[in-house]
Amino acid sequence: MPAPTLSDARALLKRVYGYPAFRGRQEAVIADALAGHDVLAILPTGGGKSVCYQIPALLRPGVGIVVSPLIALMADQVDALKAVGVRAERLDSSMSPQERDAALEAARAGEMDLLYVSPEGLATGLGSRLAGLKVSLIAIDEAHCVSQWGHDFRPDYRNLHRLKAIFPDVPRMAVTATADGRTRDDIQAQIDLPEARVHVASFDRPNLTLNAEAKQGDRTARVVQLVKARRGRPGIVYACSRKDTERLAEALCREGVNAIAYHAGLEAGVRAERQRRFLLEDGMVMCATVAFGMGVDKPDVRFVIHADPPKTIEAYWQEVGRAGRDGEPAEGVALFGPSDMRRLISWTMESDAAEEVKAVQLAKTRQLFAFLNGANCRRAEVRRYFGEEGVELCGDCDNCRKANGERHDVTRWAQMATAAVKRTGASVGRGRIINHLIGKAVDRLDEDLSRHSTFGVGAEMGVPGWRMVIDELTFSGLLDERGDPNRPTLALGDLDAVGALWRGELEVYLASDPLARRQRRSRGAASDPSARELSERDQTLFEQLREWRLSEAKSKGVPPYVIFHDKTLAAIAEARPASAETLRDVAGVGEKKAERHGEAVLALVAKAA
Repeated sequence: MPAPTLSDARALLKRVYGYPAFRGRQEAVIADALAGHDVLAILPTGGGKSVCYQIPALLRPGVGIVVSPLIALMADQVDALKAVGVRAERLDSSMSPQERDAALEAARAGEMDLLYVSPEGLATGLGSRLAGLKVSLIAIDEAHCVSQWGHDFRPDYRNLHRLKAIFPDVPRMAVTATADGRTRDDIQAQIDLPEARVHVASFDRPNLTLNAEAKQGDRTARVVQLVKARRGRPGIVYACSRKDTERLAEALCREGVNAIAYHAGLEAGVRAERQRRFLLEDGMVMCATVAFGMGVDKPDVRFVIHADPPKTIEAYWQEVGRAGRDGEPAEGVALFGPSDMRRLISWTMESDAAEEVKAVQLAKTRQLFAFLNGANCRRAEVRRYFGEEGVELCGDCDNCRKANGERHDVTRWAQMATAAVKRTGASVGRGRIINHLIGKAVDRLDEDLSRHSTFGVGAEMGVPGWRMVIDELTFSGLLDERGDPNRPTLALGDLDAVGALWRGELEVYLASDPLARRQRRSRGAASDPSARELSERDQTLFEQLREWRLSEAKSKGVPPYVIFHDKTLAAIAEARPASAETLRDVAGVGEKKAERHGEAVLALVAKAA
C-alpha cells in the first residue's frame, strides 16, 4: 500500500471535515507526521490542533491513540468525530469494564480509527493492554501539562515517555496552544522527543480584542455591567474561588442573564450537566473556576471576563483564547489588582514545589501583572512573551485605542515612591507611603515619618494617581509587598532595577495619566459576528437555520456546533445551495454532514427562496 501523501490529506480534509484547504501550520505539521517524524506543534487556541493529528492517524495504517487530560474533552471530541463519520472511541473511568473491553476489541479488529485515553489510565496499566495494537500515530494533547514550568502541570504526563518503548516505530505528536521556550524544551525532554520536528505558529489572534482594567469598587457590580453590555452572547467569567463563581452567577441571574456556576466542588453529574447546558443553550454565561478549562470546546464563545486574574501569561492566554475559536470577533476583559498578586504569590510560596520552580512561577506571576497594568499593545506583548519577533501593534486593544497609543512617563514619580520606601525603612504599607508622599500626617506615626526628606515630595499628585504608580511598581517588581497578606508592608524589590531607575537608566510608563482622574470605559457588544455581513433576506434564513440546528442538537443530545458552526450556517444562507452537490461545496459541510442533514437544510433554503 503506497504511503499517504499531502494530496490524500487534502482530499480527506474536504471529504470528512468539509474544508477546502489547511490553515496556518497545519499542512507542515501533517506532512512531518505522514513522513513518520515525531512532532511538537505549538498552535494557538482555535488553530486546528486536533486536525493535525486526526488526519495522519486516519491516513496511516492502524488506530491512532490520543492522550487527553479530561474525560469531558475526550467525550466532546469523540462525539464530534462520530458526527463526521470517523470511528472513534474513548477509554476512561466513567466506562464499565465491559465497555472498555469492547472498545479495545474493536481497535484490535481494525474497526476503529481513533482511540482516546487518559494519562492516568496509561499510568495504571492500560499501556500494556494497548501494546498489541497496530498503531498509526500517538498524539499527546495539551502537552504543556508535562511541564512544571507550565500552568497546568499533571504528574501522570511525565510517564508518557514510556510510549516510545512500547511503540518504538510509531511517530508521536505533542500539541499545545501555550508554551514558552522553557516549557517547549521541557516537553521534549520529559516525553523523550529529542529529534521532533518543532512547529511554532504565531500566537496572534486577530479576532480577539484584549482589555484589562484595575479593580475599583464593587468587582461583582463591574462584572455584571460588563456582561450586560454583551447580553445574549455566550461567555465565560473566571473567578478564583468556588464561592465567587456562585455569587457572580446569582448576581447575573438577578439581572436577567442566563448564568450558571461551575467549580470542582460540584458533584461530577452536576458539572457534566452544567457543561452540557453551556454547550447547548444559546447566550449562556458560565461563571467558573479553572476547573472549567480544557474541556471547553465551544467555538462561538464571544467573551471571556477574568473577574480575578490567573497566575501566568500562559494561563491567561489559554483561558482568554477560549473566546472566538470560530475565528469571529470576540473579547477578553481582565480585572486585576494588587491584592490579586499578593494572593497568587502567597499560593506559590505555600506550595510544595521546589524552590527553583517557585522562583520561576513567581517571576511569571509578576510578568502577568506587569502585562495587565502595562501601557503597550496587549496582543503584541503576548506574542513577544512567547518568543515572536517583529510583531506589529494590533490597533484594537484598550491600550492601542487610547489616543495615538499614548503612554505616560511616570519615571519621576516612580523614583519618588521607591525613595520614600527606602527612607521610611520599608516598615509601612502603601496607604501610609501615599500619605507620606503627598505630605499628609494623620497620626503620630505619620508625623514621625515626616522628618524624612521625601515627605511631601509628591504633593502635586492625588491619592488615586499614587495608587496607580505604586500598583505598577509592585507589578513590575520594583516594589515588593511583604508580611501579613492582609496588612502588607512595602519594601524595595529588585535592587538592581531600582538602582537603574534611580540612575535614570530605567523608565516607567503607565497607560493612563496618573495626574488625571481615571474613568472606566466599557465597550458595547459587537454585532453578531457570523451574520454581520449578511443581507436582511439572508439574515432571516440564517436565523431559521440556527433554530433548526438547535432543535436538531437537542434531539441528538449534542452541542449545536457539532451539527454545523455558525460560520457554516451563514455561508449556507448566503450561497443558498439548491442541491446536495452544491451544499457540499460550502466550507464546513463534509460528505457525512451533507448526507445526514442535507435534506433538512435544502428544504429550509428552498422554503426561503
